Formats: sequence, structure tokens, C-alpha cells
Amino acid sequence: MAKNIRHNVVQRKGDPYLYLYVSVTREWYCYNPAESLLGSGAMGDVYLGYRCKNGNPVAIKRVKDSYANNKMIRERARLEASLAFRHPNLVEMIGCCEYAPDHGPIFLISNFVQGEDVGKYVKKFEHAPNRTERICGIICSVLDALDYVHSRGVIHRDIKPSNIMIEEDSNVRVMDLGISRLTGGNNFSQYGFIGTPQYAAPEQILREEGNNTTINATTDIYETGITFYELLTGTNPMDCQADADTLAKQIKEPLPPHEDIPTRLMRVIWKATEKEQAKRYQTATEFKKDILHALEPEPTIWEKFLALFNL
Repeated sequence: MAKNIRHNVVQRKGDPYLYLYVSVTREWYCYNPAESLLGSGAMGDVYLGYRCKNGNPVAIKRVKDSYANNKMIRERARLEASLAFRHPNLVEMIGCCEYAPDHGPIFLISNFVQGEDVGKYVKKFEHAPNRTERICGIICSVLDALDYVHSRGVIHRDIKPSNIMIEEDSNVRVMDLGISRLTGGNNFSQYGFIGTPQYAAPEQILREEGNNTTINATTDIYETGITFYELLTGTNPMDCQADADTLAKQIKEPLPPHEDIPTRLMRVIWKATEKEQAKRYQTATEFKKDILHALEPEPTIWEKFLALFNL
């Protein structure tokens, strides 16, 4: 006999699976809460689930119960589920399932990405001669995804290695899109802002202190710059033992140069991570263009001479 938790959340006696109905697709999905997690974050736990109709795998994120009854968080979860974007470098959302409109568990269902986060992935080729070029290619794909969502009025606000997946050892997928310019991120800081301290742009921090700052595309560009630096060097330049010190560095200290980053590429990263938004790249496309330019061979003295006189 089935036990109805709610008409759209069902558990059957003797069956370990929890069944979830998504009204947008008018389909049932399921997962086993006792199985190992695919991942876990500040806002929720992610499980491997299945589409009941054909058994295809999906990812099911259950918002943590300590947050689920928060009205603002429920709105963010619904927003994430509603972002029906179709782009090769984005994880596609399917929909959400709620125990009730205003309380109880809420689940977000998305297409399942078979792969690993970019931080782990780049370690596979840390000694490869083309390592820098490969990481640049990954970041360019991230910027393609950001250009797409920015054009649709959405600011990610939590770009970091764990939110970038490498699918089947090749394709790049940006995850966790439940963060629009009207809402916030998916990782709550004890200091009030929503984001991840090691990657947060200054305006994310200053905004919570009452400053007149704006969250826009340059916020994602800053976070991508920090992520880029980390992938190239293996270290996060802003990470401190205490979050308060990390946030202070984000506001005041520029990124240090690093021997693993070519000078021309370091200049690009510095521009992406300027503390003043107006000094950064204003679009993801501009950022990508300069990355590709930095990878080109240095012009010869003769080429510089010809360029000087427009010859």
C-alpha cells in the first residue's frame, strides 16, 4: 500500500525510493535517499535519480530542511528550476517538486551530468605541455555559458571550480544557475552575503554592508578570474584561514603574479579581477577575446614595426 506524503511526493511501503511529480513535465522521477550523495553544498544535497518513464538518470537536489521553509530560499529554488536554458555549456533544468507551496521539502530536478568538477579534472594533466592552453579552453567555454545567461538577465554569482563540470572528459558544463540578479547565490555566508568567500567579488561583500554597489555581469567575470587563477596555479589567492580575512583580501588586495601564469595571460586575469567594476571586462565575450589573444605568439620586432606604421 502506498503511503501518500503528498500527491506529488509519494513513498510506497517496502520501497526505498521516493517518487516526485514535476508538474512542468507532468512526469514522475524517483531517487533512493539511502544511497550515497552525488554531492553536497550549503543549500542542499544532490542524489542520483531516475525518470520513471524510461529509467534515464537525472540529478535530484533536495534543499536542506533547515532552509526549506524559508520563503526567500523557496523562491530561489523555484527560480533555479524555472531556468529552462538550452546551451551546450549549461546543465539543463527539468523542474521542481514541492511537498507543499509554503513548507516542507523542495526538490530540484536537472539532467544528469556524468563527469567531475574542473578542479579534479585539471589535475589529470598538471604536467602536460599544453596544460595552460587546455585550461584556457575550459574557461572560454565557461565564458560562452556566462555570455548566454547574461544576455537573458541572469547573473550566476557563484562561479567556482565545484560549479564547473567536465562531462565525458571533454564538454564543460556550468552548474547551479539558481541565482539571478534579482535574488542571490546558493551558498550562505555567516557575514550576510550569498556566495563563496574565496571567489566573491568585492561588490558582493560591500553590498551587504550598505554600500551602493551593483551585482552585474562583471561580478561573474571577477569570480571567473579567481577560478582561472586557481586552475592555473593550484591555489586560491584569496583563501585565508578565517573567512573575515578572505573577504578583506577580496576587497583590497590584487592577485599576486605567479610563475605558472604567462605574463600576457596574467594581465588578462588582473583586468578580470579589478576591484572596481568599471575597470573589469564588461562582457564575457571581451574576456574570452583577450584570453585567446594572450595565447597567440608574441609578435616579432619586424611585425611590431609594421604595426607601428600601419604597414
